[in-house]
Amino acid sequence: MDKDRKVICKIISHMLDNPGECEIYPTSTAYTRLEHYIDGVRAEAIGWMHAEACVTLDKGDDPRLTEVPDILERAKKDLAI
Repeated sequence: MDKDRKVICKIISHMLDNPGECEIYPTSTAYTRLEHYIDGVRAEAIGWMHAEACVTLDKGDDPRLTEVPDILERAKKDLAI
């Protein structure tokens, strides 16, 4: 979560530090950057989960039997969340 907070703060800070004409903040640009960040994080998480399921299957185990809290802990570690 710390990684996400840093990225979000960077995007919002950039917006607040760069008002446009008439001192209007470029919110649409910030929203677009936030959306792109979220899309990237989603893609990374889906890719990680796919790889995790494949590794579990390769070991001869059933990924459906893995407890969700265990998956979340490994994801946080591997994805540096």
